[in-house]
Amino acid sequence: MARRKKLSEEESQANNNINNESDDTFGLPEIEYEPINREEKIVVEETTTTTHEYTDANTSNEPETPVEQETVQETTFDDNAYTPSFKEIDQEEERSSALPIILVIVGILALAGAGYWYFGIYKPEQKRLELARQAEEDKIAAEAKRRKDAEEAERLRLEREKFVADSIANAKPSVGEIESLTERTGKYYVVVSSAIDDDLIMDYAKELSKKGVSTKIIPPFRKTKFSRLAVDVKDSYDEAQATADGLKGGDYGDKVWVVKY
Repeated sequence: MARRKKLSEEESQANNNINNESDDTFGLPEIEYEPINREEKIVVEETTTTTHEYTDANTSNEPETPVEQETVQETTFDDNAYTPSFKEIDQEEERSSALPIILVIVGILALAGAGYWYFGIYKPEQKRLELARQAEEDKIAAEAKRRKDAEEAERLRLEREKFVADSIANAKPSVGEIESLTERTGKYYVVVSSAIDDDLIMDYAKELSKKGVSTKIIPPFRKTKFSRLAVDVKDSYDEAQATADGLKGGDYGDKVWVVKY
């Protein structure tokens, strides 16, 4: 009994010492503090508290003060690891917010450039080419019309010459007739000579009659005092003029004209 009591007193004293130390350190182990070295890695300590209850079969069932033990876990941080500053973060946000504005500006410039190219370069060039093409087509059309008119004029000339030649050949007797007109007929006469003296006109008519050319003497009328000698008569001015043009340059010279009587 005395031994058991002595052991109980020793254990009680030991527990009291433990409790006193726990009161001073709050249940934490003693830590030596040293200044932090910036060049060294930062160590963060995480504390985990584990509680153990000591019981002795020889002791009474009275509750005992729990003893806390600490477990330290270390987390290492690298001082050389890059951490962006607030300024860099702000710049990054500004760039992100400026991107849509830049895209809008680029789009506007692209549209402006396309509009300038279309309305300032493409359209004027197309208009110039269209005008040049139209001018070339007009030139070709005018040249074709000129050639067509020339061919038509040549065709009419040949037809007139042939008509005159056929008329003369078909109507030419062995001796030409001389007819003196006394009244107007409203027809067109191809005149080859005119004179104030009627005798001169008659002499020229007789000369042509010997060559087989029939003539008609037109007396003076209106204000004119000249008698005229005609070698042909037509119902229209165009026919008479065609005959006159065909006779020019021949036996009658260039003085061949048309008179309506």
